[in-house]
Amino acid sequence: MTVSEVAPAEQQELEGHGASVRSAAQWLVTSFAAVGALLVAGIQLQNVTQVTVWWKLSLTLLSVVVALLATGSVIVCASRVLIAPVLTWDDLVRRETRQLITSRQATAAQHLEGLPGDPLLLELAAATQMQPVPFTSPRSLREELAGAREDVSTSASEDLQGRMLQLEELAQLCLRYANAWQSRQLYLRLIKVLKRAGTLIVVCIAVFLWASKPADEPLKVAKPFPVQVFLTDSRDALKAAGVDKACAGMTLQGSAVDGDATAPEVATKPAGKCPASRFALTDTLGVAVPVAQ
Repeated sequence: MTVSEVAPAEQQELEGHGASVRSAAQWLVTSFAAVGALLVAGIQLQNVTQVTVWWKLSLTLLSVVVALLATGSVIVCASRVLIAPVLTWDDLVRRETRQLITSRQATAAQHLEGLPGDPLLLELAAATQMQPVPFTSPRSLREELAGAREDVSTSASEDLQGRMLQLEELAQLCLRYANAWQSRQLYLRLIKVLKRAGTLIVVCIAVFLWASKPADEPLKVAKPFPVQVFLTDSRDALKAAGVDKACAGMTLQGSAVDGDATAPEVATKPAGKCPASRFALTDTLGVAVPVAQ
């Protein structure tokens, strides 16, 4: 019984596995790009030119750079899924050799089986254990296949030809398993990168919006309106602002004619010994309360 007779449906599933993974990866990246485009569309980049605080400007630019790097990492990871090279038998042998050299903590059972602790090779052994020919390692299987081909070249025995066919089909099945495993690992890595990059980009956008938000400017006095001015008792403060000392502690009638809500420029009417004056009313001089007309 050959491998193709044992599991034809399984072979078809393995052959389509890589295409399905690449299609899913392409769909995920497209969706990620669409969501990212919607988020970026809502960002007002012109606000950056209005940021005057150096640390806020640095934070804004840093958030943009980090978001671009996160997006680039998603593109690179997706490209590895979409253009993943096909594993060959030489690749499997190199994995086995590399694992044998670097892994010094393999269990005694693994050494006895001649199988290193490489996750791909372990999965190949588990996936093919029900096949007619047992799988031990890429190197041993290749050696057995080479020996079987040499035996068939010197003898036309049907048993030898059948064993050679079983070894060849087992090698093809292992390659299909290996490529399906590689596609799955790349896809899982892409999912992790998408989660981390997506979270990082959202955080960067939030930081950008916060840091680039222009400071709230106080309302300007568009046209004069009547106010009641309550002045401070400090004559020195009034004198420094150019207001007569006789106005200390008084409540004056006047109009806000210029400036903004935090420091309006008021023109007051004379009251008693306090002459009419015009000055910028700051917190140290007093407050102005609008009067209903």
